[in-house]
Amino acid sequence: MTNSLKHGFDYLTDHYAAICLFLSLLILTFVGVGDMAVTGALGLILCIAGLTQRCRKVDLYVLIPLILYNLISMASSFLVYRNAVDGYASTQIIFPVIYLLMACADKTELSLARSLCSLWAGITAVSGIIQYVYAAVILNRGGRLNGFLGNPNASGIFFVIGWLLLQDIDAGHHDTHPSGCPGARQRTARPADCHPVKNNAQRAPQTSPVLLKENLLTASAAFTEPFLLISLALTLSMGSFLSMAAGILVLLYRKAKRTTVREALSCACGLLAKAGLGIGTGILLYLTASWTDFPRVCLILFLYIIAMALCWKKFKLFLEEYPGLAACISAAGILVAAAAVIIRPSALATFSERLDMMRSGIGYLTVNPFFGVGPYRWRLLDLQDGGTYFNTWHIHNSLIHVGVELGLMAAAMLVLVILRFLKKEKSPSQGAAFMAFFFHNMMDTSFFYMGITALFLLAAGDPEDCGKKIPDAVTRSLFGAFALYFVYVLFYGIVS
Repeated sequence: MTNSLKHGFDYLTDHYAAICLFLSLLILTFVGVGDMAVTGALGLILCIAGLTQRCRKVDLYVLIPLILYNLISMASSFLVYRNAVDGYASTQIIFPVIYLLMACADKTELSLARSLCSLWAGITAVSGIIQYVYAAVILNRGGRLNGFLGNPNASGIFFVIGWLLLQDIDAGHHDTHPSGCPGARQRTARPADCHPVKNNAQRAPQTSPVLLKENLLTASAAFTEPFLLISLALTLSMGSFLSMAAGILVLLYRKAKRTTVREALSCACGLLAKAGLGIGTGILLYLTASWTDFPRVCLILFLYIIAMALCWKKFKLFLEEYPGLAACISAAGILVAAAAVIIRPSALATFSERLDMMRSGIGYLTVNPFFGVGPYRWRLLDLQDGGTYFNTWHIHNSLIHVGVELGLMAAAMLVLVILRFLKKEKSPSQGAAFMAFFFHNMMDTSFFYMGITALFLLAAGDPEDCGKKIPDAVTRSLFGAFALYFVYVLFYGIVS
């Protein structure tokens, strides 16, 4: 037991940058759009951890615009509230800190952090299903799943990014087809046949405690895939479904560029078959809880979901062995999509309302193009101006909302970050996660949810790609400056 504890402690200390990144996501998941005291304390801890690190390489075309965006946000807050805290900067400034700390981690630590984050997304999904079944059976209450994030639309895109992230993790730790398709089996010669192990010294790293822990973590993360899909279905978030579709298209496009169109189509059938089964099961659970007089049947479906998760690996092997059936199952996904639209017909009216909201926001872009009307001011102005009152704090288009409340310069900084992410040659799943996040923010407000943006950075961010080495003194100075601001935020959050 003592040796096990020692190995566990050594593992944590050797990878504490990854552990810090994961814990930041775990905490931010619960704070919604932000809490000054929590963000201040968390940011201070991350800065202290960063002071002991060395920056490997960081993409300055992402880091600098993120910092400038928050400086402009502080200026906007100061002009309205006469302080640099009552606004978005006091919470969103943690994003460049997370990105800089990612630049201090090596590839092994980033891979570990992504596996942990994917596992956390799965745990969030499992917890959401349990809460949903409890509410239906005990409280006789159905409806859409809110989850830890407290909002169905926010939970939906959180599950989508977690599921897309899982595709890379699954592909990186299992035998893969040359296409990189997750879960596909390698049909070429085994590595052991090509490069035979000549002695035990070469074999030892394969059974190291660290490797065993990472393999166990990956297997646990893969086990949660059906729960992510079922929870996504329970949110009935049409924006998240469309974002998922956009992400899948990018994922398949990148795979087609790396291999062949035929292999990408084969992978598409496997992905859509899995998505159809998971989302279809979630919709069936929703109908049982919300549309019938026998919500206790949810218990039977819950047992079925557990059995499905236990057999999920066999289901993936089945799809690989019988690609024709995989194509048939994926075609059934059209029925699943139709069922989702029928269940929630109000989605079309909601989309029309969001277009009206965007038109309202565009009218405020010229009021103060440099620093905007001020954080949290659009809702008040919209209420006073008459016409349609949307009863929401954020315009359901994140770029328009930033341009209205923080000014066009702040929106331009985010556009620079978006263009930089588009330029990067990311893995298929990273590109898919970026597209899903970007697409969702064009019709919703996921950028302002701390946990969602943190998960996106950890899933799709790769600071070393196109990055430059910056001096250790500059790295420490940045972390030190961030730490001072977080002390200010923490103090203000406690006393206010």
